[in-house]
Amino acid sequence: MQDARTPFLTKRELAVARVKDAIMLGRYRPGQPLRQVQLMADLDLGATPAREAVLELVAKGLLVHESHRGMRVATLDAERVRHVYSVRALLESEAARLSAAAATDAAIDRARRAVQGMKAALTGNDLKKLSSADGRFHQALYEDANNPLLLNLIEQMREQFPRYVLWKSPSRVRQSIQEHERILERFALRDGPGTAKAVRQHILNGLDAFDAILHADGVR
Repeated sequence: MQDARTPFLTKRELAVARVKDAIMLGRYRPGQPLRQVQLMADLDLGATPAREAVLELVAKGLLVHESHRGMRVATLDAERVRHVYSVRALLESEAARLSAAAATDAAIDRARRAVQGMKAALTGNDLKKLSSADGRFHQALYEDANNPLLLNLIEQMREQFPRYVLWKSPSRVRQSIQEHERILERFALRDGPGTAKAVRQHILNGLDAFDAILHADGVR
């Protein structure tokens, strides 16, 4: 989870972040063909950073490059989504348990403000701000786990597929915010097991919603 307070990004890191955000927020849809020159024009990137971003995101599985067909956004695979959510439930509930027990007042305050940001983003129908606030919440929630490897694995799992697929359902967004509030309640009490349980349920609820959306869209 990229720290929003980080003061500097290299050109490569900035390019990766811009392309990844465009995929996560639905500007580029699953299966959509892409060309490097298109990324450069759309996202104001230089040739070298754009090329490096493509290579990194192909390695992460968000982009696919095929001989004679070129590059495209990876398509959604329902089975892979389920596997990723199962791993997320394990990793994130453990991070929440560890972090809640050692949570600082500052982390609790950042989590609380992030939930407020999610509510404001929902009211304004601003998917980009919603994504940012959600990221800040989970960063604040896990940062005191004091386990960089665990946090890195969580970040990898959270970047596996576009968030907009789930957030295009306003009812799911409202439910998700309510779940964040329940997580925050346990986190503010520094209740490790309670926070872990709430996080696990939140992720499994997200999987149920994803299954319903993918089924409706004909993805199996």
